[in-house]
Amino acid sequence: MWKFVIFNSVWFLFLFNAHALDRWIGKKKTVLLILVSALVMVFPIGVDPLAWAYYLAFSLVVYSGGLRFKQWVFARGTVLDEAIEQASNKLHSEKEAFAKQTGATELVNQQSNEIYYLYDKIKEMSQCLDQFEALVVFGEALFGQFHFETLTLVLFNEAEHICKTPQEILRLKRSDFEGLFDKNQILKNKARYEIDKDPSLEAIIDHAFLSGKPVHETSLVPTAAYPIPINKNISGILIVAGEGCMQNTTLPVFASRFISEIERIKLYEKVETLAVTDGLTGVAVRRHLMERFEGELNRSKKFDFNLSVLMIDVDYFKGFNDRYGHLVGDVVLKQTAETIKKNIRELDLVGRYGGEEFLVLLVETDLSGALYVAERIRAAIAGRIFKAYDENLKSTVSIGCSGLSKDRPDAGSILESADQALYQAKHQGRNRVCLGSRQDSDDLE
Repeated sequence: MWKFVIFNSVWFLFLFNAHALDRWIGKKKTVLLILVSALVMVFPIGVDPLAWAYYLAFSLVVYSGGLRFKQWVFARGTVLDEAIEQASNKLHSEKEAFAKQTGATELVNQQSNEIYYLYDKIKEMSQCLDQFEALVVFGEALFGQFHFETLTLVLFNEAEHICKTPQEILRLKRSDFEGLFDKNQILKNKARYEIDKDPSLEAIIDHAFLSGKPVHETSLVPTAAYPIPINKNISGILIVAGEGCMQNTTLPVFASRFISEIERIKLYEKVETLAVTDGLTGVAVRRHLMERFEGELNRSKKFDFNLSVLMIDVDYFKGFNDRYGHLVGDVVLKQTAETIKKNIRELDLVGRYGGEEFLVLLVETDLSGALYVAERIRAAIAGRIFKAYDENLKSTVSIGCSGLSKDRPDAGSILESADQALYQAKHQGRNRVCLGSRQDSDDLE
């Protein structure tokens, strides 16, 4: 009995799982095996035909049920695989989206940091009152943004309308910003960064100067040139050389801001110059001249330095105005001032004292030195031809000399002595140099 039960259990289990053995048995072989076993069961004595039929039917049902179960399991597995694949693809897509979002966030943060950095440099540039200092700050900002080899600022005389030799060329290299950067050290050594005209840049300078628009060249070294217009004239050109000048989109924007700062500095310098400079002659106005006089006088007293003054008056100037008109007279005054400036040192100061009179401060100069300078000025003016419109004119000056001494300890007494010397020069026939008093002559001896 137990053998029969075990045999049938194994048999039906085999039928149910026969589908898993399709690779080795196959459906046809399994069905044939069922039929053969059913025929074998017919021959034993005492077998109930109904039981045999049930046995055959049950075997087929078990086999068919195993097939359905296998199909269900396969279908279920396929659905799960598809769901897993979809979930995996979705996860992968979300990972890619997250990576892109992270990259975008990092890019935004980087761009934000760059913007803040540029803003700080723009703010620093806006506080500069010197063109070279603004160039250094501009170069420092560019150094942190992209690669460049050289940064050049070409400055022209604003009065020129055609491209001539630049008035000044300042150049910074990338190496100037590497390592331990010290802006103050660079500003103290400005002369190191002044160069002569670079022949390799002549073409792009001429092009930018004449067109008045940004120019880009990609020959040997990529170069970008940005004109600096002041009152519709080109007063300078900013030149950036290096691979980065063609790739960085920030450069044109930042360069335009630099140009606006240069325009502001130029305007500041012009206003500052107008505040202390006579509009006609280009020398100091009387107010600035007297302020400087008082300052030099106090310094000379403190350190026991010499200080001399020259009071210069154009001879027969009223005759120029009456005969040739005020326009010609203005030209004579202007050219007289130019001649005086060419014959004194940079540390000395010449100013328009009033009308056709000029006053010259000779710093750390005694009376003998003052007489020498005065005679040089007188001779230079007497030997010059003054070209005023269609007129070629001659002019002379009378000069009175005086200086700081025990008898003349203040500006008033020094100027009074110089004025007396000037009166004496005119009284003696003009076109000559005189000292302020007999005491001055004794001191000179």
